Amino acid sequence: MPFAAVLVVSILFASVEYPNWLLWWLWGTYLVCGYGILRAWWIPYLGTPDPDRAKRYGVRFAGTHAFLPERNGIRPDTLHVAFHALVVAILVVLTSLTFMRQ
Repeated sequence: MPFAAVLVVSILFASVEYPNWLLWWLWGTYLVCGYGILRAWWIPYLGTPDPDRAKRYGVRFAGTHAFLPERNGIRPDTLHVAFHALVVAILVVLTSLTFMRQ
């Protein structure tokens, strides 16, 4: 529900300058989301192996499409990679919105 409320507020303020509280809320939300993505997928995939996570992901995402090679027992599926790219794109847009205000 909080995400829907902020989405509605974002749409209402789309034609005028966003209030500071909205930008800070979006920054906080997407930075936490980005941290979760790094911790859950990319650090075990590119860096420190996590055998328990690799085993869980191997079972859970066995039937999904993936285009990246397997590393450390983890192979990010296409849907997650697209979602992660979207979060990065949103952080880029937030960066431009933040610096355009100054």
